[in-house]
Amino acid sequence: MSYNLCNLSRAEKYQVQLEYEASFWAYQIKRGKNTREAIYDAINSRPLSERDTLKAKFEQYLGLMLV
Repeated sequence: MSYNLCNLSRAEKYQVQLEYEASFWAYQIKRGKNTREAIYDAINSRPLSERDTLKAKFEQYLGLMLV
C-alpha cells in the first residue's frame, strides 16, 4: 500500500514532517550521535504549538528503537 503525500492537506504534511524529525532524533540517540539534552534543547527552542507533539513522538520512537 502506498500513500501520495501530495494529496494531504498542509496541516497533515506538517504533522508528517514533525514525526520525521522526531524519528530522526530517536535514530541519532540509538546510534550515539546526539544526546537527549541536546535534543530536548532543540525541542524546547521550537514554538509552543509543536513542543508537545515533538516530545510525545520522540519518546514514542525512542521507545520503539531502544527495545
